[in-house]
Amino acid sequence: MIKNGYNMYACYCCKSPEVITDWKKNLCAQAYDGAAAMQGTYSGLRTFIQCENSKAIYVWCFAHLLNLVVVDTCDSCSDTKNFFGHLQSVIEFMRARKRTAVFIECQRDLYPEERICRMKSFSNTRLTSHDRVINVVYKRFKALLKSLIILESFNDRVTSSNASIFKNICSTFSFVVTLIFMKKVFSVTTPLSNYLQSKSLDFIEALRLVNNAKENLLLMRSDIKYEQIINEAKQFCEEHDLPEKDFKTIRSKKRKRFSGAQNILKDLALLSPERLIEFGKDPEQELPNNCFNYVAEWIDGISLENLKNEYKVFSTSVVSLHDGNKFPTNLHNTSIIDETTSELNQETLQTSESEIDHEESEAICYNNTITVSSILHVLTSFDLVSAFPNLYLAYKALGTVPASSASAERSFSKVKLVKTRLRSTMGEERLESLILLSCEKDIDINIEEAINRFGPVTIPAVEKALEHYRTLQNEPLRTGRTFNRSTQEAQEVRNKYKRFFNGSGAVSFQ
Repeated sequence: MIKNGYNMYACYCCKSPEVITDWKKNLCAQAYDGAAAMQGTYSGLRTFIQCENSKAIYVWCFAHLLNLVVVDTCDSCSDTKNFFGHLQSVIEFMRARKRTAVFIECQRDLYPEERICRMKSFSNTRLTSHDRVINVVYKRFKALLKSLIILESFNDRVTSSNASIFKNICSTFSFVVTLIFMKKVFSVTTPLSNYLQSKSLDFIEALRLVNNAKENLLLMRSDIKYEQIINEAKQFCEEHDLPEKDFKTIRSKKRKRFSGAQNILKDLALLSPERLIEFGKDPEQELPNNCFNYVAEWIDGISLENLKNEYKVFSTSVVSLHDGNKFPTNLHNTSIIDETTSELNQETLQTSESEIDHEESEAICYNNTITVSSILHVLTSFDLVSAFPNLYLAYKALGTVPASSASAERSFSKVKLVKTRLRSTMGEERLESLILLSCEKDIDINIEEAINRFGPVTIPAVEKALEHYRTLQNEPLRTGRTFNRSTQEAQEVRNKYKRFFNGSGAVSFQ
């Protein structure tokens, strides 16, 4: 058997003189399928031929290419892929002799005047076999269902269970819709495939047929064609008395969790500085009728009507209050007036100064960003809590609501870094202290305060340990080494603690 391109090329060189004279000069084109041995760039048959005759152009067989496109398209969608998988399983199940006999007998009972049809297995490389099987199932659907019902009552457990499964699959509305849809698709592609396989077809005619098939398939991609397929599927189900006559209604899942929280956050969104400033530009506009309802239920002590009124009043003055809480860059604006500008009248000068002040106030408003924290600072700095008690409670709640739990969950990562495999026997108290030091390492430590707090507790313990070492100073150990330790005063220990906290080195006792 010839399996590679070189052997095919050798065979071609032997047989070609019987068909064409001097193919190295007269051969103008070659057409194969998409196999690697035929169209391979390095070791394919077309490459060996083009090395001898560069004018022999290569054409990928239109029929093979169409078949690959249709098969890959059917496998790209999960519905069609499952449909052909189920259809292949039904065919394999019905190929047994007894089951085929039941199917033929049912056709004779239901279609006495029509020819007996058989379901043949289809291959993935020939799309015409797909069309043949689909037409048999479509035309003999009643006989197929009746056969499965009869096989369902057999004593063989495998036959009975599989027949029941396939009957339920073929009775679904999605199976019927896909069956009708693929029947319409293959009604366009199968004639084209047969035309492309004819001997007398030229290249221009093949392109024209391909373009016509493409246009017909594009016409199917419309809402009108979709409605026609769905209506035809419903009518098909009615005629065959199937249990499903439409797609299953999928209930929309409502999230019961966090439903109240979402409504509260919608009310709190009105307290954003941007919306507050935007509302203050037009005080005559009205707030939504149902705003702050959930906030009033959530926070105790808030009056809904008073909160709306306080929101309207505070929105008109939030910018001025925020800017007044900061010192200006220049307290006295100075302007240089030359001789020509001094001739201007007083009214023009006042107008220009007012415009300058207005522009400066707008620049300050945009440069100084207003946040929720700054609004809370304004309410507390100017003692406005008594004037806007409900609004203060709302902003206090808004500033307290966390946006995420990432900062709190970092402690779990720190546990893995601190409690390693070598520290598996660490106690809970020590572990909590180390995690606290690791998580809060950005907090500055007052060294003097730490020494004053822990020194009175630590120094007596160190002195006790030193006293113990002094008693063992001249006692030899098992290794023959001796301890030579001089007396250390408390002030020296204190200095070593200072060096430790300053990072100059670790505390060690010689």
